[in-house]
Amino acid sequence: MLDQLPEFSALSPVDAMGQLGSTLFQNVRIFDGSGSPLSEPMNVLVIDNIIQLISTDSITPNVGTVIIDGGGRTLMPGLIDAHWHTMLIRPTPAQSIVGDVGYNNITAGVEATDTLMRGFTTVRDVGGPAFGLKQAIDDGTVPGPRIYPSGAMITITSGHGDFRQLSELPRTIGGHLSRMEQIGGALVADSPDEVRVR
Repeated sequence: MLDQLPEFSALSPVDAMGQLGSTLFQNVRIFDGSGSPLSEPMNVLVIDNIIQLISTDSITPNVGTVIIDGGGRTLMPGLIDAHWHTMLIRPTPAQSIVGDVGYNNITAGVEATDTLMRGFTTVRDVGGPAFGLKQAIDDGTVPGPRIYPSGAMITITSGHGDFRQLSELPRTIGGHLSRMEQIGGALVADSPDEVRVR
């Protein structure tokens, strides 16, 4: 979306990640989520990802500061998605279950970038193998939102997170793990003791 606006065409997803440094947003109306109306045109200085100054007066930036003229558009805090699945959006659940793990990881990275560009700067991954993508985002390899991962979904047999194929049934205690269990997507456990041994 940002690349369709001429004023923002120079921004790549990596630029939009909020790398450390300073950014000055000029001529923006601020939405703060408190129920207050949009502000009058303001200037906002961000240094090392922390808002340092909000003012109607001009702000003199330091050398090297990225300056973005908002043109009277709205500036708002990043959104938070509190129920997100790294590996169940793109790729689809079916692709996650039977697809190639490498391909699934790449498509999950693309989805993370798209999620960031939709305005979500933080997500809570509520189940699945999110730790690798979190690491790739944190070290700057892939642009994406901050991920707070939960790890594998814990489910009972036939529960919401039981993605086993018919060929993986019946399960035997101490037997082979299903594919989703092997990749860290789910953990099938029918008692507290089964959770403890995993």
